[in-house]
Amino acid sequence: MIRVLLVIAATLLLAACGWQLRGTPQYLALESLSLDGPSYELRRRLELALEESGVAVHGDSTRRLAITEERWDRRTVAVDAQGRAAEIELRYGFSWLLRDRNGEAETPRRRINLVRNFNFDAANATAASDEERATRQEMFEDATWQLLRQLDAASGRLIDADQLDSDALRNGADGAPPRPDSTPRAGDAT
Repeated sequence: MIRVLLVIAATLLLAACGWQLRGTPQYLALESLSLDGPSYELRRRLELALEESGVAVHGDSTRRLAITEERWDRRTVAVDAQGRAAEIELRYGFSWLLRDRNGEAETPRRRINLVRNFNFDAANATAASDEERATRQEMFEDATWQLLRQLDAASGRLIDADQLDSDALRNGADGAPPRPDSTPRAGDAT
């Protein structure tokens, strides 16, 4: 009984301090985003995850998420006694970067790479095919969450930089707050 109470107390304590499992970011600093280049499967997952995070996905956004060099590789890493494939390795990766409306890069190009192995039973091709399909789906899911976490960090820095730029414009070129009147003060250059 004491153990149960301790587990409940620890759970409540973690919840109270704001701790949560890793997953989709609760707040992405972007209001909207356009997607360029991902495969249908990655695009579908990204659109859903972004919208769940409060980011509108549409073609008129000021920022574009460019997915490039998306690639799948498959190779045999182990064989059985008859020389047939016994274990398969899947590799999936892509590069991404954020661009502004004019196509200028706002972030450096980053890369996401995933590797998974699964057992391959040549005697049961249907099960092996199902296993490969499930592994690919899992990799798409994992790549989506990795991209969202990286995008969250990058977008936060971009929004902070945008805020600094707009503050500097509001305050003048020298960064000093504007004066309410134009009366020269002592020490002003004439």
